[in-house]
Amino acid sequence: MKLRKDKIVSMLESLVSPVAILLTVWYVTSRILRYTLLMQEQKGIFLWTPDYLRQTFSDPWPLTTFISDFLVQFYQNASDGALVTAIIVTSIYFCVSQVLRFFKFRNLAGLLASCATWYVIAHSNTPHTGVVILVFSLAACLISTFLPYMRSEKGGAKAWILQVVATAGLLFGTTFLLAKDKELKDNEKWYAVEYASRSHDWNLVLRIATIGACRSDVSYVPYALLALNATGQLGEKMMDYPVSGPESLGEDGAESWSNYSLNSLIYEVTGCPNEAIHMTYQYGAAMPHATSFGALRQMIRLQTENEDFTLARKYAEILMRSPRNRQIAVNAMKTIARMEAESAGEPMSNVSRVEDSMISNNPVYNMSSIISNCRNSTAAAGDRLL
Repeated sequence: MKLRKDKIVSMLESLVSPVAILLTVWYVTSRILRYTLLMQEQKGIFLWTPDYLRQTFSDPWPLTTFISDFLVQFYQNASDGALVTAIIVTSIYFCVSQVLRFFKFRNLAGLLASCATWYVIAHSNTPHTGVVILVFSLAACLISTFLPYMRSEKGGAKAWILQVVATAGLLFGTTFLLAKDKELKDNEKWYAVEYASRSHDWNLVLRIATIGACRSDVSYVPYALLALNATGQLGEKMMDYPVSGPESLGEDGAESWSNYSLNSLIYEVTGCPNEAIHMTYQYGAAMPHATSFGALRQMIRLQTENEDFTLARKYAEILMRSPRNRQIAVNAMKTIARMEAESAGEPMSNVSRVEDSMISNNPVYNMSSIISNCRNSTAAAGDRLL
């Protein structure tokens, strides 16, 4: 009976560190890296298609790339993405502890390895780095099972207390480093603005891209102007922001996924659906697999709103090959079928829309078009723009 009780106590003691790691990494990551995870999913892609598999397995790291691309699907929900990170970090602890299972310091080594992995993953743009570390750790763990058996050194109650203290200290220290890391904070702030703009959460954009923030970093200005327009404040508050020229409206000439995404938003708001679709396509083409989850979902939405149901259905069928996004694609197909049926019963109209007159490559003209269609637009607002 005593022997059984000792085994239970020993098992519970051995679970203290991994459970603490799992819960801490999950909670902290979901709090301080929420939008970083969400934007990683926006830029990621995983499809059960021959083209995707062929391209993935032609890369230098095919297995780890395949696994990380599969995992990035779950970043669609920040809590799920944080849980994936927590599982990877906790698995590192088990692997290192298993490799060094014959030594007293095995748990401390596992803690150090897991905290270091957590720090590295937090600074990576994809889960690929964490997956690479995990694969090598699993390989080392497998090899260690063939080592000659040695009697494990037991530390007793004092060693267990030290393990608890070390667990708390290392997890707190890593949390503090991540929370105070300026690079992570700046990236999280930027990703929050990007994601909020894509989700049309304009109030969140304005809370982050304040006048002070825009003066410190002018790259926030276009997003702030879009949010002001959407909330009906552009005509009165535009000149409170540091608007200095076309570059303040996203026209800096750089070719990157971020600029393509921003231009897509600008064209969508100014009523240029074809240009918005073109820029979204360019945004997807800038990704490693020439598309992404974010680009596919946006193309489905824009093509549906533009009543190009054939292309909308095509993109929905592609997205359906992603296990995590399958239900989104199914719902999109239902919406497409419903709108297609509704439009089939409506008479064709040759009357052009007001938005058709807004198509221009001139950012100042586009912004003046926004003001002219703003709910609170005034003559004074137009004069201030000129």
